[in-house]
Order: sequence, then structure tokens, then C-alpha cells
Amino acid sequence: MMGSLGVPLTEWSRRLVKPLAVLAAAGMWIVLIMGATVTNTGSQTGCGPSWPLCRGRFIPQFAVSTFIEFSHRTVVGIETIFILAFAIAAWQLYRNRVDMRLLIPVMVAFLFLQAGLGAWAVMSPQNPAVLALHFGVSLIAFASVLLAALLVFELDAPMDQARDRLPPKGLGPAVWGVTIFSYVVVYLGAYVRHIDADRACSGWPLCNGRVIPGFHGTVGTAFAHRAAALVLTLGVLGLLAWTARIRQDRPDLFRAAAIAVLLVVVQALSGALVVFTKLDLFSALAHAGVVALLFGDLSYLCLHVMPRPVRVGSELHVGRATQPART
Repeated sequence: MMGSLGVPLTEWSRRLVKPLAVLAAAGMWIVLIMGATVTNTGSQTGCGPSWPLCRGRFIPQFAVSTFIEFSHRTVVGIETIFILAFAIAAWQLYRNRVDMRLLIPVMVAFLFLQAGLGAWAVMSPQNPAVLALHFGVSLIAFASVLLAALLVFELDAPMDQARDRLPPKGLGPAVWGVTIFSYVVVYLGAYVRHIDADRACSGWPLCNGRVIPGFHGTVGTAFAHRAAALVLTLGVLGLLAWTARIRQDRPDLFRAAAIAVLLVVVQALSGALVVFTKLDLFSALAHAGVVALLFGDLSYLCLHVMPRPVRVGSELHVGRATQPART
């Protein structure tokens, strides 16, 4: 039997690819949250300098930190199975789509890169700059799985076909610029956490009662993160205003930009909650979880400002847009 993209299908892949897509995307978000739990509870050493075993055992004796770290490793192991199964099914069904050809290897590669960085952090203590990078890698891993999962549901549907209408000139670079900048903001936030500068700025939105407290020491690092987050919020609002002008032609872009605005507002509020609760675990995890969703949504925007690969056969090429969106 041949699929709509001319790829031979199996009954197994047809029935399981969508459930696997949901499990893989949701599982990667849970892995990211559990990783943040490990960081915010100081449980990185819960299994000692031992990997993949925990304290030299397959099933260790549990203390609280050991339980948190071991649970994280267990979920990563289960998620690895989901992602590999999803990758196999999606590759079999949709490998003639250029975007899927790119996303599937990326999500598998970053899954193992994330695990490798985690093992490295356990086996050999790292400085805060490297530890902050671990969360950034987790974000890319989550975003790549999320995009692949969304594509499985969107392929050849109206939302996918909307990509045939090119957005206004300049919107694509703007979307990519905001998304890349969001990654910088996230990295700064992770770095603030790893140098224990979360409480350097008391109060919110002011920092120690000042609008600009300076950029020196831990206070400066924490304030730089807040300032960057403000710039990101303005950038996302700008994307919403721009996409609102073309919402009739590109409702997919407007909808994603509106979701980004909602998420960036919730993210700011969760950041304030972190300050007011003095780094309560729930508020810290909410902050990490929302920013992952925000980055995933912005990544979706990046995908949708690019033209859809409308036909891929023996030669890979991108179809030309049939009609530019109105500005």
C-alpha cells in the first residue's frame, strides 16, 4: 500500500505513529521538567559519580535526592524508547518530506546529546556555563520532537497547506531572530540558577528597589536576565502585531504568535512568583515548563514561515509558494 506521499506504509506504522508522536512530545517535556527538578533540589549527586547505574546499582537504596535523580534517569530511558519508536515510524512514513528528514535525525541526536551531557555532569563536575548549556540542549531536544509530532498531525492538512502562501518579506528573519534571542534569554536564566543568583534581585519588577541596579556580580547577571526577558516580551508582541495584519491569509502564524504572547506573559508571572516565593520548587518548575512551551511555539513559527515542501520524490526540493500573503 502506498501513502499520500508515495511512501510504502505498514499497518504498524499507520496505527502507532500518532500515539507515539504524542507520547514522545509529552515525554520530552516531562524529562525537561524532571531535569529542572534535579537542578532545583540539588539532586545531581543523588546517584553519586555513577552512570548509567545509580550508586553502582541497577536499583539503589533510596534517599530523597537519590529517588529524584534515579526517577529522572528512569523516565529518560522510557522516553528514549518512545522517541526511537516514533523516529522509526515517522521515517518510514514521511521520509520524503524534507522537513521530516531534518527533524527526525535532530530529535534523535539531541536526545543522546542531552543524555551525554547529563552523564558528563555526573562523572565530572562542570562549571555553571556548561551546566546551563544542558538546559539549552534539552530545549532543542523538546522543540524538535514537538515539531515532528505536530507535522505528523498537520501533513497535507489546511494548516500545513497554509505554508504555500509566503509571509511578508522580513517576517521570517524577525521570527528567527526572536526565537534565537529567546534561547539566549533561557541560557541566561539557567546560568542565573547555576550560580545561585536567583535571589540576587529582591522584589519584582524592580531589582533591589532600583530600575537599573547595574551589571556587576550576581545582581548584574540576574538583572541582565530580566532585561533580556523584557526585550523578548516586546519582540513577541511585535510578532503578534505583524501577524495580525495577515491573519486572513496566514491564520497559522497569527495563532502561534498569539499563543507566544500568552506564554511569555505567563512566563513573566512565573518569574515573579520565583522571586516572591524565594525559589519555591513549584514556581521554579513552572518557570522551566512554560519557557519550554514558549520555545516550542516559537520554533513552530520558524517552521511555518518557511515554504512547505509540497512534493519530494527521488530529488528533494521545496515547492514554490503559490500566493504571497497580504501585508
